[in-house]
Amino acid sequence: MHKILLFILFSCFSFTQVLDCKVSVNADLVDQTNNQIFETLERELNEFINTTSWVDVRSEDYNKINCTMLITIENYANNEFQANLQIQSSRPVFGSTYSTPLLNRKDDNFNFSYQEFESLNFNPNNTNTSLVSLISYYVFVILGIDADSFALFGGDPYYVQARKIVDLSQTNRFSGWKQSENKTNRYWLIDQLSTKPFSLFRQAFYDYHINGLDVMVNQPELGKQTISKSIADLKSLSESRPNSLVVQLFFDTKSDEVVQIFSGGPSFDTSQLRKDLNRIAPFFSAKWVGIR
Repeated sequence: MHKILLFILFSCFSFTQVLDCKVSVNADLVDQTNNQIFETLERELNEFINTTSWVDVRSEDYNKINCTMLITIENYANNEFQANLQIQSSRPVFGSTYSTPLLNRKDDNFNFSYQEFESLNFNPNNTNTSLVSLISYYVFVILGIDADSFALFGGDPYYVQARKIVDLSQTNRFSGWKQSENKTNRYWLIDQLSTKPFSLFRQAFYDYHINGLDVMVNQPELGKQTISKSIADLKSLSESRPNSLVVQLFFDTKSDEVVQIFSGGPSFDTSQLRKDLNRIAPFFSAKWVGIR
């Protein structure tokens, strides 16, 4: 019954979701006596993200997606910023007070130009400034991942928008947008989130949340079984698509949660699960030891 209610809720609000995002700008690494521009940047980004109509209709507060963005400025000169971005988002789990992390990503090429007090406006059909393109891209990634956790391939319309930003940014002089660059950049992230060769990831992601976490309150053993199956599906994807960025991103986000799920509650044979985890995410092997 709860899955039906979740589907109805998602159907009613799938075009009304917006963000409740806290943006912080850290300029401690910059030798700058006047921090006014960084304070202005932080204030303007918070207003831009939280007041822009990213989708058709503004939602009520209870339907907003929680996220944080930490922008660490590494260098600043002549209105140009070298920075990195740490971004996180989450959503509530059905029938509980627990919020599950959906995205935990660091972008080390978060470089842009910005002049204090310049207008930040997103145009979905044209080239935007480097800063607006970066922020808007990640907004649509957040929206898409959140939607994918509620409905199978529910993130499609948001990924289309993120892909369009990537396409329009091919002439951007800042790195991170092109196919020819490193395999973990923004081009490859949206490519793996939205193309058919990686559809098994989205199926596993959906099952993990709707049929796994969201049933844990009433049916913890069934929830564990489904989550274990989702991880097995990720192993299959990893075997056919080695070093997948989305699989790495999943475990960067979910490793602590997976250990927590399988470290208590009803008994569950985790022998195969541990093998799968050590196969696809060996860099977290010290954590997998905690699974019993």
